[in-house]
Amino acid sequence: MIEILPIFTNSPLRNFTYLVYSNRSGEAYAIDPFDAKSILTHSKQLGVKIRGILNTHEHGDHTQGNLELKEETKAIVYGHSNAKDKIPGIDQMLKEGDIAFSVEQESLVVWDTPGHTFSHLSFVHRNPKTILGIFSGDTLFNVGVGNCFRGGDPNALYETIQSRFETLPDSCLLYPGHDYWENNLKFAEHVDPKNGFREEYKSTLGPFQVSEMGAEKKLNPFFRRKTSSVGNRLRELKEPISDDRSVFLTLRRMRDNW
Repeated sequence: MIEILPIFTNSPLRNFTYLVYSNRSGEAYAIDPFDAKSILTHSKQLGVKIRGILNTHEHGDHTQGNLELKEETKAIVYGHSNAKDKIPGIDQMLKEGDIAFSVEQESLVVWDTPGHTFSHLSFVHRNPKTILGIFSGDTLFNVGVGNCFRGGDPNALYETIQSRFETLPDSCLLYPGHDYWENNLKFAEHVDPKNGFREEYKSTLGPFQVSEMGAEKKLNPFFRRKTSSVGNRLRELKEPISDDRSVFLTLRRMRDNW
């Protein structure tokens, strides 16, 4: 069984690193190491050995702990082939469909998820029956999606969200690269004002809450593109929308300036 430990870094970027590990084998993998010392402390407390470092993409806030962690553990660093010259310490490339880590009948399967950058991977935690969770890096956040400022494209992001993330089962847990709950909820209130589920859900929020995709589909305006609440609000703001893609692109542009 794969166990998951989220490690929050109280920096301005509100980063999450994740330790995925097996108590049986004692093996662990670090996803997007930010603070190597914190990861090492937690791995020692758990009694596991870090065998690999999985980078969702090349940006420094997801890779800055690579070299120190690699030096201390001799772990193998994995990343997207398009980022082989940008990820510190990279040893091996991953591609769509690869198995990054497996324990008994559970595994982390690699998805190629372009949009935030064109060298972005997501890691899908699954068993033979279903998808249990997804480590989405900066592609999908709680109540939001990633920006496209540094090497990405909003059209590619739209296609990734529509074809991959919207198909995830409602029970799938979301493990994003940052905790942006507060700002994303405020933006959602602005562009999706008539969402009773959001107001009810907010009353249940705890610190660093891990959400299910079923809730995200009801909270996230980027999933709620076809609702009257979002559509009417964008028309009220005189935003140019004509089809599903244009709603997504408009929301992404508005969030850029939020």
